Amino acid sequence: MRRDVGARERGLPSVNQAKAEQRRAVVFGRVRLSGVPPHFWLWSLTAIGLFSVVYWRIAQGHLESAKAQVMAKQRAIARTIGPSILPFRDKIEGWTTELAGPYPGDRVVAAPPYDQIRQSPGVYLRLRLANAKTAKDIRKAARVSLHDGFTSCMFVHKDAPDPTQGPACKVTSECAPGKLCNEWNACTDPPVPYNMRLAYRTLRVLSNEWTDELHGATSELAVTAYDRDLDSVTRYDVRIAAEILARSKYFTLVLDEDPEGGLPKEIPDAGETPEERVQRIGHPARVAIWDLVAGRQILRLRADASGEFVAMGVRKVQAPEILAAEARQVNGCTLALAVRAALGHDDH
Repeated sequence: MRRDVGARERGLPSVNQAKAEQRRAVVFGRVRLSGVPPHFWLWSLTAIGLFSVVYWRIAQGHLESAKAQVMAKQRAIARTIGPSILPFRDKIEGWTTELAGPYPGDRVVAAPPYDQIRQSPGVYLRLRLANAKTAKDIRKAARVSLHDGFTSCMFVHKDAPDPTQGPACKVTSECAPGKLCNEWNACTDPPVPYNMRLAYRTLRVLSNEWTDELHGATSELAVTAYDRDLDSVTRYDVRIAAEILARSKYFTLVLDEDPEGGLPKEIPDAGETPEERVQRIGHPARVAIWDLVAGRQILRLRADASGEFVAMGVRKVQAPEILAAEARQVNGCTLALAVRAALGHDDH
């Protein structure tokens, strides 16, 4: 009789069964490795924890050192350029809060001819009256101050370029030499008049808010970004701002008062700021002009920014956001015409 050799089990059955059970236990994680004392794992975990703490402290040391270097550079820049810009800003803010207080009445004091004001280099700022009470509010609200219908009709320049046309940019370092990344994020020549908003954008790297953001950075990569921002603004924006402010002759300020019924309703999906909502309906506004060389106010006027748009030809525009933009333009221009009349300029 032949034996089935291939089917015969080698070794003792009990030993083979024990080996199979051990293999299954290892696969399913139910086996305890022998020969490794429990305190080995305790010391291993302790060592890993200590390494993590030491590594974190070293990394934090490098991070704080990087922050300290950037802040030292910021202080040095403040000492260098601060005296050329900060006094101008403080003077502007003092005049703004004064005009935002109780209105003392209209006045025109030895004002130069309108054409002289229009053609001279100057600075412009337009705010909502409710946001012009303190320096902190002014600095925040100035971020949305734009050239508008008032500047278009008050400072008429035949060859003035469209401020929205030009290579797109986020910072001035992305523009060609002599060009400025304006409030429309386009590379153009510095606007006339110079929008004070751009000066505030430049001065943000010297503000406490910027310093607080730097303190809150959680990585060396983020600190490097702040360092590059500081270098970019200092090298380009600060230089342009300092030059323009130094040669400016007049400062024109517009403060829009809220309408009696409050802000008009928002237009869905129009993206209007509260300032734009005020400007698109008739409302009172305060305008003042200062002679920067003499350091005195030469005009103060409170007038209605209220006009009527008259369409020419076949009227097809129905989009609410376009109609709102047209209303803002007309209201702003009407206010400018009132100022021009107060300066003795006859538009008829």
